[in-house]
Amino acid sequence: MTWTVIKRHGEKMTIYDYLIVGGGIAGSVCARELGKRGKKCIILEKNSSQSEKVCGGGVSYKALGMLEKTGIETESLFLTDSKRITGHIIFQDGKYKEKIYEGGKISLGIRRALLDGCLICAAKYYNVQIKYGEEVKNVFRTGELYEVNGFWAKEIVWASGARSIFGETLNGQSIGLSGQITAKTDLEDNRFHYWYFEKQNSEKYFWAFPVGNHLWNVGVWSRNFERRLKEDYQYCMEKFFLNRTIGEWGYLRKPRAEFLGHCDQRKEDCFRRSGIGDFAGTCNPVNGGGIHYAIKSAVEYAERQQEESFTP
Repeated sequence: MTWTVIKRHGEKMTIYDYLIVGGGIAGSVCARELGKRGKKCIILEKNSSQSEKVCGGGVSYKALGMLEKTGIETESLFLTDSKRITGHIIFQDGKYKEKIYEGGKISLGIRRALLDGCLICAAKYYNVQIKYGEEVKNVFRTGELYEVNGFWAKEIVWASGARSIFGETLNGQSIGLSGQITAKTDLEDNRFHYWYFEKQNSEKYFWAFPVGNHLWNVGVWSRNFERRLKEDYQYCMEKFFLNRTIGEWGYLRKPRAEFLGHCDQRKEDCFRRSGIGDFAGTCNPVNGGGIHYAIKSAVEYAERQQEESFTP
């Protein structure tokens, strides 16, 4: 349902029920869930199109299961240039441990631009609108309405990631650095691979997993911010990955770093009272994984909104 009001100078404007800042996993799933409940939603995404994320692309079977429960058909994701993942291997202190997922459970390695694009399409089915190239820098409130970049809404949902609304990085966020590499390797291309490369340190690791045909997401994660992350990445690349490549290799996307959300930035004020995903600090504090919890927080937010709307 669309609400319109008359502004002072006479023209009509659309008032949305929810304006979601951020078109990633949390934002698109939340918008879809709200749209299913009859709410008018718009997503503002700062990038000009769906883009790759630094540490994204490893979608666990738990995350896929949550998407299925919402009614999103995940089988189509496996028809893209992606990889079925049936287990993971952890290398630590000169040993390795392999786990095969029980009961035929399948995880997924996929480029985030493909995954996010599919989730946006699923949201559009419920008439969710998305506007690209809309970086949010200011929020205004007039009465019971918010104005963001010329759009008006009754509520704002922050799905804008680990950085604060105005771009700062809060203390306590973890950090990841990754690139996408085209290469043939002798690594199993149906596994997530993790290397804990510092003795007695489980809060830092190097990873490699396939996200397409001869395409690998390769990176390093640290629970605590360290300026030597680039050096760690180069060290691990040479020690664990490049010696497993066969023939030539190259970057499809050069490595870059970004923070991951471990700090809950929700506050009871007009700008931050609603937040999901990395903004709400949903990343796993043990391994930095965030997709499963981003979906979970998005679904739970929509469910809470429905419950509150029925409260007498």
